[in-house]
Amino acid sequence: MKPHHQKQTRRCAHCGQRFTINPRVGKRHRFCAKAECIKTSRIVARKRWLRKGGRQYFGGSVDTQRVRTWRQMNPKYWRRRSRIRRRRRSDYVLTKSLAATLRYVALQDLIDTHLALKIGMISHLTGSALQDVIAKEIRRLMLRGHAILRGKTPKA
Repeated sequence: MKPHHQKQTRRCAHCGQRFTINPRVGKRHRFCAKAECIKTSRIVARKRWLRKGGRQYFGGSVDTQRVRTWRQMNPKYWRRRSRIRRRRRSDYVLTKSLAATLRYVALQDLIDTHLALKIGMISHLTGSALQDVIAKEIRRLMLRGHAILRGKTPKA
């Protein structure tokens, strides 16, 4: 084994000039860095690739056949996401004023949104913003919900 501080050299397979071997490439390093040698290296590599059956990765493996079959069964699969995204975009329109308001809503304010929604709906249905009226209505609706869950007919 040669010491690491010595640089190994080899003759180029194309031009015959000596060159320093890149230690990361090692035994496979057969061509120097001249432009015509690099070009020859690419041609030789391509010939070797085709001789080995390089098409196996793109045309003949079992996985390739499996993927082709799946794609035939799922046509235009890759377009579905954008179609769904477009549909979602068109369903919900956020006005500029609401977007401006939402920018200033903190996470803490969003935690109680369900309660605020319920109180707002009850206030709207009863026509009153008084806490006592809303509390009575919430209590009545909770009892009604429990009765429905127990299978009993709720009282009016």
